[in-house]
Amino acid sequence: MGTPSEKSKKQQLLRCADWLQKQNSQEQKLSLQNQNDIQFIIQTNADRKNFLLAVAEDEATVPAGIDEISMEPQTVPLKKLRVEYLQMECEWQSCRWWFNDYEALQKHVRNHISEVHVIQDEGEAQYVCLWDVCGHKTSDFKEMIRHINYHAYHARLLAIGFNGRATLKLARCKKDSSKRNQLPPLKCDHCCMWTGCDKRFSSIQGFFDHMKLHVRYAEGNICSWAGCGAMFPRRALLTMHVRSHTKERLIACYHCGMHFSCNSKLSDHLLRQNVYPQSSHRCSVCGVVCATAYLLREHARQHISALACALCDMSAPSPAALAQHVRYRHVAPADARLHACPHCSYRAVTKSDLRKHIPTHTRKRKRQKREQDSDKDLSDDDEGSEVEVKKKKSTKKYACHMCPEDEMKVFSRGTRLTTHLVKVHGAQWPFGHSRFRYQISEDGMYRLTTTRYEFLEVSKKIVDGYSWPKESLNNSFEFNLELKAEATKTTPRRFEITLKNPKDSDSDKSDHQKSIKSEVDSDKPEIEITMCDVDEQGNIVNSEVINSKVIS
Repeated sequence: MGTPSEKSKKQQLLRCADWLQKQNSQEQKLSLQNQNDIQFIIQTNADRKNFLLAVAEDEATVPAGIDEISMEPQTVPLKKLRVEYLQMECEWQSCRWWFNDYEALQKHVRNHISEVHVIQDEGEAQYVCLWDVCGHKTSDFKEMIRHINYHAYHARLLAIGFNGRATLKLARCKKDSSKRNQLPPLKCDHCCMWTGCDKRFSSIQGFFDHMKLHVRYAEGNICSWAGCGAMFPRRALLTMHVRSHTKERLIACYHCGMHFSCNSKLSDHLLRQNVYPQSSHRCSVCGVVCATAYLLREHARQHISALACALCDMSAPSPAALAQHVRYRHVAPADARLHACPHCSYRAVTKSDLRKHIPTHTRKRKRQKREQDSDKDLSDDDEGSEVEVKKKKSTKKYACHMCPEDEMKVFSRGTRLTTHLVKVHGAQWPFGHSRFRYQISEDGMYRLTTTRYEFLEVSKKIVDGYSWPKESLNNSFEFNLELKAEATKTTPRRFEITLKNPKDSDSDKSDHQKSIKSEVDSDKPEIEITMCDVDEQGNIVNSEVINSKVIS
């Protein structure tokens, strides 16, 4: 009897042999392989996807088919990783050409634009991309041009990542390979937003080459992307910064196709999957295990609040978290809840909240149907599944930290512990928070989180100036927008936004201005107030005297 590892290897070999037998059947290929036969292409894509899904857990590699090159990654110096020994493949159906020159690959891929398949769907033409395991469809031919050009750019990133795994000595990716060639949506042209430039490109690489010229001739290393204006001491830092605007990526995972902005991101991507279970980097606050010390530092940032809410005592670790807090807690419901449910009057703040709400209607209909069919007996399978769900839900235990140890209350749900803390112990959450938060303890039970980590400056802001009840925000505020500087070659247009004072808005009305004059007579215990209406030239049109006694 062989060991389990030997059995798994034999199973992988059998799968590969079966797949090769299907792929290498010359009779079937001679009868079906036709560039105009879309059925053959769809069937080939389906076979490759099924194979990739089947071997994803076994970490098997895709075997080489007919006339395919079986290659191994090469160790390349980091400085030459994106230049030397790149084996770039055109994965267009019935093509499979290999290139060492990136420009030759781009020209070759552009020739496939005329070979896209066209499907007539309800009188509208649908263009189908024939790149391997892609299947992208669109009715816009210009979008299809951008999409195919992006495949050439993505093929280069895959070739860099293929050698990068050997250069960086990283383990294999374990994610699904059937989505390795699925690209982000490209609904519009790649537009340059540099000040004074409005060029558009259908090729992503042409757009990146154009942006390099802007960076090379930028005066003072200033980013002139619309609304930015950031300054850098060195040209290299400006180049890295501009990638955040253009979304340029430098390397991709050869197995799953995800592309990243630097080599360290690819390393984190692979280390999360291979080092994570045995890692010793554990968060001291929540107990989460991280693959590397860098990822642990990045994770720990979410526990430390760096920003304070100006409307309550809440603090947040990031601008996005603070914006979400304000949107939910302080913005008026009429202004924040913009996503309406098509089945009821419910309105959600975000699209994700709406997606979570819509299934409640189907659950209600199923509940009503079960009530109507209550006379019928449930099947054994349904009963078994319900018992399993109940067991899963009852695994967590919530313990009260305020009760004595010998009389400690334990609950199966966090809501029940919240009710216990409020009614029995009189606990309250700070102003700005909507609920209690619980974290797992060393004994496996969840207890109330009583510690909040904040920067010293944030705590001072909350204690000194922000601790007072606030009203909800609304859209009744008025702002003054003033242009301070026009756009130049190195800086964008600059505006100054100030909040209008309601009293100032009344004084700006030229047709009816009011002036208040008060005169205090120290001998008499009263104040004389004169209210005057004046015209545009400042002449008094009407006046009224009001006397008010002073209360000592």
